[in-house]
Amino acid sequence: MDTSNAKNRKYVFLYPDIATPTIAEIEAGRAPRERLTGFYQLLRRGWDVNISDKRWQGKFASIRKKLKRFVFIPSFGMVRDCLPADVIVVKDDFSLGLTLLAKLLGKKIVYLDSMFKFPKNRIRDWLVKLNLLLANQVICFSQSQADLWASHYSISRARFHALSYGMDLDFYSTGKMRQKASPPQVLSIGRDVGRDFSVLTRAVADLNVSLNLITLPYLLPAQSDLSANTHVHERVSYDTLMSLYSQASIAVVPLKSELSYPSGIRAVMEAVLLGVPVISTYTPVLEEYFSPDEEMLYIPPGDVDRMRSEIERLAKDDALAERLSTAALEKIRSRFSVDIYGDQLEEVLEKLF
Repeated sequence: MDTSNAKNRKYVFLYPDIATPTIAEIEAGRAPRERLTGFYQLLRRGWDVNISDKRWQGKFASIRKKLKRFVFIPSFGMVRDCLPADVIVVKDDFSLGLTLLAKLLGKKIVYLDSMFKFPKNRIRDWLVKLNLLLANQVICFSQSQADLWASHYSISRARFHALSYGMDLDFYSTGKMRQKASPPQVLSIGRDVGRDFSVLTRAVADLNVSLNLITLPYLLPAQSDLSANTHVHERVSYDTLMSLYSQASIAVVPLKSELSYPSGIRAVMEAVLLGVPVISTYTPVLEEYFSPDEEMLYIPPGDVDRMRSEIERLAKDDALAERLSTAALEKIRSRFSVDIYGDQLEEVLEKLF
């Protein structure tokens, strides 16, 4: 497809935190390319893309960050960065203030992976709908999520573009990294509010396994509820992460009920690429990517007993673990790379012009 018209335009990406230093991390091979999803794929293909971190810099940055949930507060530096651009790409929550600023500046605005929970407040829900109607494009990583949002807001499904999430196959050692550990080691990673670690910690409390959790403290059950076989890591380097994966027999992605956004998708794919079979709470989004009992195991939300039994089952059945890992790995290699995602993104952006 000829993308020359879109490719010759200027784009500025806005992330929910300072993002520019990650470019050097990726270039040095210390971080995977999906860390700057969208931006880095276009950069490597010769598109004129830049990142503006100005909202999160300067003496008022902490105030903007604290208030961003309630109100959009621009910085002069961010506005200056946006002036030369033709398109503002927001890899962050929906912001009506930012959308109106884009319209005032005469820029197109694209929201990338900004769809999470529906607001419970009616006014906020209406503001999200207005944002969806004013945005030039809304890009997500799930067909079922796009269908749900179109139905919820009574908006044409054509306004939503569902792309496949992509992983950096070159960064991960695609293949079998597992080393048989005794007792079996279970690894679970996640830093978003969609995680339900209480189900997992209760499930392993009486099992002869070692559980490594990589998460943030506020997402965990009370310390007194954690068993002696549970070890918590708040932040780890990629080297440490690779080491933990190499010792893991099972990766678990425990999720809360009624999630309609792609919570857990990166954690699942990361584990698969490093040769670790996955158990996850069922969500419609994850089922789009991986088939039940063929590529990973699913449990119902909140089901501690089922979680426990599936961990025991997978820890004892090497043939099942091998079959799941192999099938899921083949699917990622053939369908969910950052290069395939980059192709899809180019095709969508071409529709802007």
